[in-house]
Amino acid sequence: MKNRNGETIIRTLVALAAAAAIPSSFAQTTQEEFNSPGVYQINAQAAHNRPAPVTGANVTIVIVDTGLHTSHPEFAGRVLPGYNVFDGSQNAFDGNGHGTHVAGILGAGKNNPAQSGMFGAAYQAYLMPIRVLNNFGFGTSDGIARGIQVAANRRNSAAVPEDKKPFAMNLSLGSSSPSVNIEASLRNAITSINGGMVIAAAAGNNGGTDPGWPARYAKESWANGQILAVGAVDSNNVIAGFSNRAGDTRNFYLVAPGVYVFSTFADGGQATYEVLSGTSMATPYVTGAAALIKSGWPFLTARQVASILLATATDLGAPGVDPVYGHGLLNLSRAQEPVGQLAFPTASGTQVLLAGTALTSSPAAGGALLSARNVSLLKVSGFDDYGRDYAVDLAPSVRRYGATGNSLAPVLASLDSADTVNYARGSIGFRFMQRSEVTQLALGQQAGERGAYVLSAIDGDGREVFLGLSGMGGHSFGLAGDLARRGETHLGSALFNPFFSLAKQHMHSGFGMPLWGPVRMRLGMLVADERIATADGVPQNSGRQQYMTVAEVSAEAKSTVWTLSFGRLQEENSVLGASHSGALGYAGTGETNVVSLGAAFMAWSRLTIGAQYTSGYTAGSANTAPSLVSGYSDARSTAYTAFVSLREAFGTGDRVTMTLSQPMRITSGTMQMLAPYGVDAGGTPVMESRGISLRPDGREVRADLIYTRPFNRDTAWSAGLAWRRQPDHDAAADNELQISAGLRWRF
Repeated sequence: MKNRNGETIIRTLVALAAAAAIPSSFAQTTQEEFNSPGVYQINAQAAHNRPAPVTGANVTIVIVDTGLHTSHPEFAGRVLPGYNVFDGSQNAFDGNGHGTHVAGILGAGKNNPAQSGMFGAAYQAYLMPIRVLNNFGFGTSDGIARGIQVAANRRNSAAVPEDKKPFAMNLSLGSSSPSVNIEASLRNAITSINGGMVIAAAAGNNGGTDPGWPARYAKESWANGQILAVGAVDSNNVIAGFSNRAGDTRNFYLVAPGVYVFSTFADGGQATYEVLSGTSMATPYVTGAAALIKSGWPFLTARQVASILLATATDLGAPGVDPVYGHGLLNLSRAQEPVGQLAFPTASGTQVLLAGTALTSSPAAGGALLSARNVSLLKVSGFDDYGRDYAVDLAPSVRRYGATGNSLAPVLASLDSADTVNYARGSIGFRFMQRSEVTQLALGQQAGERGAYVLSAIDGDGREVFLGLSGMGGHSFGLAGDLARRGETHLGSALFNPFFSLAKQHMHSGFGMPLWGPVRMRLGMLVADERIATADGVPQNSGRQQYMTVAEVSAEAKSTVWTLSFGRLQEENSVLGASHSGALGYAGTGETNVVSLGAAFMAWSRLTIGAQYTSGYTAGSANTAPSLVSGYSDARSTAYTAFVSLREAFGTGDRVTMTLSQPMRITSGTMQMLAPYGVDAGGTPVMESRGISLRPDGREVRADLIYTRPFNRDTAWSAGLAWRRQPDHDAAADNELQISAGLRWRF
């Protein structure tokens, strides 16, 4: 409609009125909450109830309308100087009631008191009223344009404090035709400083297929996605009959409660409350929502805030963005949640996703990463597609290293030793030992078609070559290897170099030769199998690549054996057996120098006693993968075993063995992280260097008692008793007592 000067007449958009607020099924408890059902219909309580409540504080909403009842108790202390386009003053007092009603929906205070009144979506936001409509709810396009421009000017003014600069604008008014003047002012509001303003505009109450103006400007490219057209739904989320639909503005259209809305009102200058319906009532819910999002993440731009509200709306009507409901119902619960996958910034400037993040700790670290002193260091900030920060606890992504075996392992290993074959051909002696598939599984290994065995040959001059598959290196190197050459294979894995277990499926080879007198030298290498064929013939990746070079000297007399071993373990993309992926990924080479000293003494023909001590030094390493893990510091680890073994204690061929051991344990070292823990005022992630100790709180000590006895050449049985103090180096873990037995029958 035009006036006699050709200006477009703009009016408030009120569809109908009722005498009381409709009941609601949402979780209200006070009368004030019962009077504010729309707040719960859009799930604004999800923002209000956050650990750090998001209430619209420090965000200013400009209300371009009939003015505001500035002395209404619902707005106490939060009304900023306004503007009146009719006289150019700051007196924007509401002589109609419409603007006050709109203001209550978006920003009426809470708990003042809780027994009456109502509260708005952004109940702590600042309100800036600009009166552009008269006491009858009418205005001109020129007046509207000047009011919008006042808001843009205040946003641009250096004299206005940042939290008082308008960020969101509510336009609960409309016309059936566009206006050049209003468009020009809207353009200025959108391009004002720091990304401009979010503008929520009522779609109109004509029941039409498209929104009216100025809401319909939302579809224009110059609107930059910052204008949102708002339609009205009832308490059942059904589009109101009077509401204009999304139509050609569907990509920037939302709906919100707009039927029988109870809110603040100005009646003849009196502060009161009233129930109204219209897209005018739906629009302030969107404006208030924009203020809430800005309040939670002050660095967000207007375009980002508008995009978040659209992206997180609850789909209504036809699936997807449709010509009736557009994006659907405003949903502040979803708007508070991350949009897209959470990601973390890294030291290299890249980002890595939370999805797929996992870390399995080193067996030598036990549960150190999950100890009380470290769990807090695993709390970081993740960022969604809009750069919003969310607290993320990475502790659930961290797992202890899986058990390297079970209680049957020592018993089954002792039975396997009974199957060792020694034979000679000419001057060359051969030794063959095979590990059963059951024992491999008990040791935590894969049972593959290649089998697990050791084959060695030694000539009359003491020169030796050996070869083994599937984790049998302990039978060739160290004190266990020297005792095995003497026929003492029953100790099984107790004396294996503990660092060999970091490459469970390794194959190994080497050679030995005498140096002088009883002293011998042995050189060799262990390499982790990159592919293991399973029982059904399907090849499987064994995971990390590891290899270890070993050099050792040993001496053997009639009653004494000692061995001094030096090794260098190299692990690709792992450190001491840890496994990394996702945001905790690791790419690099872990290098560990290992020294092991062992000695055994045959006190008399049937009794052997001995001990072995192993120490490792792992050099610090940097991580080249995009990750929160920046690397590892230098680390040290130790392990020891002592044993007593008695043959034919109770019968021919039997053996009793007792061992006391500490599994490999890290004594010093940290995993280094560069972790985000929030954002600065500009939205830039704040990073913090952290060192997470790898030293476990506890220290496992294990005692094993194993008895083995053959029935005949093809059959033997074994029984064992194992006691573990602080299993897996966990100081809080209960002690364990395990009893096991096994039977081996060869046929």
